[in-house]
Amino acid sequence: MPHIPSERLRRLAEAALGAVGASTDDARLVADSLVEANLTGHDSHGVIRLLNYCEWCSAGSIDPTSRPRVLSRRGATAVVDGGWGWGMVAMTLAVETAIGLAAEAGVGAVAVRRSNHIGRVAPYVARIAEAGMVGVAVTNANPAVAPYGGTGRLFGTNPIAWGLPRGSGRAPLVHDIATAAVAEGKVRVARAKGETLPPGLILNVAGQPSVDPEDFYAGGALLPFGGHKGSGLSVLIQILGRGLAAADPESLATHRGGNGPVVIAIDVRPFADLDAFAAEADAVCDQITANPPADGVAEVLLPGEAEARSRLRRLAEGVPIADRTWNDLQTLAAELGVSA
Repeated sequence: MPHIPSERLRRLAEAALGAVGASTDDARLVADSLVEANLTGHDSHGVIRLLNYCEWCSAGSIDPTSRPRVLSRRGATAVVDGGWGWGMVAMTLAVETAIGLAAEAGVGAVAVRRSNHIGRVAPYVARIAEAGMVGVAVTNANPAVAPYGGTGRLFGTNPIAWGLPRGSGRAPLVHDIATAAVAEGKVRVARAKGETLPPGLILNVAGQPSVDPEDFYAGGALLPFGGHKGSGLSVLIQILGRGLAAADPESLATHRGGNGPVVIAIDVRPFADLDAFAAEADAVCDQITANPPADGVAEVLLPGEAEARSRLRRLAEGVPIADRTWNDLQTLAAELGVSA
């Protein structure tokens, strides 16, 4: 498995995206999202997605030249039209709009319609937290997950992320999870590596438990995390995505990478002094890390801390890319006429 310098991956991603029609700025933004996902250890949302994005451009699911716009505003709410362009570009506009609304009204809520895949959700809520606000973001997606007690695909992996500001000089506290027991992209990574999955994550097409990633792609389903708990959260996100962001089965069927994001920004300052809030956040974090670790656990980590450590390590050592994925990326580069 090769370890590829992150800047090399970034150049490859920018070149490939440019070759399928993305502007220089859009290619850079999307490439940054993918490579940052790799750096933080979430290879499921990293450059492996280039293969999908370029395919979706060829199929017409992504319009690489489309520009998002604010479709409507009412009070502290807004709707962004992604125009079926790059999901990261549309979501960036949604986040900036939510921050602006929250600065005016104390809270801002934005739904994004006609959005393609937005990538890893954590960076969006981190941006809100950097503005001194509490950020929450969710999105539904194409059916991949069975509801609690069921066997057929019904929900997307339907992630939920939140971000909070901390004291001066400290990175925001961020948590980003799929409501599925495993993100679909992680199944894809396991398949690329030729690995099996831990038990309890997927079902095969007959509705039986499986550890073989191929069984998911042969028509199986992911399971929700935590049984009825993850399934219940996914119901909420599914309805928000369909009801507010118009990401219904018909639109998702015609755009395989479609998402229905909803993002909320809550300004801390109408409720409390921002420095005092950040001090409380720091106090809670200190209590968490001071908690005695369980047997076999070296230390208690904060949400996002493992990702921060992975980023430092991979910046120094390079990003490990599965042989199958790297071969596929080299093939893609050759087809597009860009350097790998």
